Amino acid sequence: MTLRTMSAVCIALLVVLSGMVSDMARADNEKGASSSAWPEKGAVDYRVSYGLGGLVIGQAHYSWEHGGEKYQMRLALETTGMAAMLHKLDYVQLSQGEIGKNGLRPLRFDVIHLGKTPEMALFDWVGEPGRVSIRRGSKERHNFELTPGDQDILSIWRQLGHVDKFPDNLLVVGNKNARRAKVVRLQDVDLKVPAGRFATRHFSALSEDGKLKIDLWLAYGHHMVPVRAILGDDKSDTLVLEAIAIDVPSSN
Repeated sequence: MTLRTMSAVCIALLVVLSGMVSDMARADNEKGASSSAWPEKGAVDYRVSYGLGGLVIGQAHYSWEHGGEKYQMRLALETTGMAAMLHKLDYVQLSQGEIGKNGLRPLRFDVIHLGKTPEMALFDWVGEPGRVSIRRGSKERHNFELTPGDQDILSIWRQLGHVDKFPDNLLVVGNKNARRAKVVRLQDVDLKVPAGRFATRHFSALSEDGKLKIDLWLAYGHHMVPVRAILGDDKSDTLVLEAIAIDVPSSN
């Protein structure tokens, strides 16, 4: 791979990460969400590849903690190897919010990108309807109406495994925009990743405008943590995250 190609891959990585604002599944769970089924702390390490079966360009660390009523989760990504030599990436997503009978209700979503102005989404669920303000520093970029069950692009990772029923679409909020997406539960898959082999539940979400597509494989025996994620967009830039280590008690 030439240096020019490698540099383009790193730029594409930034495009995918900064544009991860799709829409996925809202949760209106008839049985109610059970935070007791979600360990209070846990983490997953991933290798990050560019494209399906493509070059490994980095690593990611996903972690969470909660006390039954409030949660915080974090996804940190960085380039490694030759990709890091060409472009050092230090990128963190942080979601904070509450846990209720319908799953997660985010209150704040932050993106911290080394050397850049912080970006965030602030959720206000008090009004009728609620609103979310997407900001870069102190400047508001967008403001959207919320409906119960709407998520940010990181909290949705847990929401899909936290409740049993979903409506057809959901507003998912990112650091730059928010879009509606349709969520489809696909067939269960016996999936092999570097961390091992897992029985998984597969979800696919596609935004209405086609600008972003996300696939998640959630591991049944490990409290529905994502062991594989594919994040794509309308420019055919695709990141593949595959678990290499899981720090969570077995749920078997």
